[in-house]
Amino acid sequence: MKKKSGLLLIVAWSAGIIGLILGIWLDPVWFARFGSLIVLFAVMGEYSLLHGELNRLYDRLEKVDADMDMPDLTPSKWHLKKVWMSHVTLVAGTLIWGFGDLLL
Repeated sequence: MKKKSGLLLIVAWSAGIIGLILGIWLDPVWFARFGSLIVLFAVMGEYSLLHGELNRLYDRLEKVDADMDMPDLTPSKWHLKKVWMSHVTLVAGTLIWGFGDLLL
């Protein structure tokens, strides 16, 4: 699960680059069209991050012993960076989807 969200972010940004190239060479509408793919892959990445975070949380909570010794439940710094990048990708993809042809 960890690598899936990162891979989806890479695919989203790759779709943006391909859309930008097609938008410059062929027609600016292609940049806007590829914005929908950016949003799709960003949402899939966000879902993957959320699902992975909840699974880790539940796994750690199951290991709580009878003394109620709570384990560290904070997400890793890398996870938080992927969440931030996922949000940025989602916003950028939405703007490209709506206004990409006008931006070029």
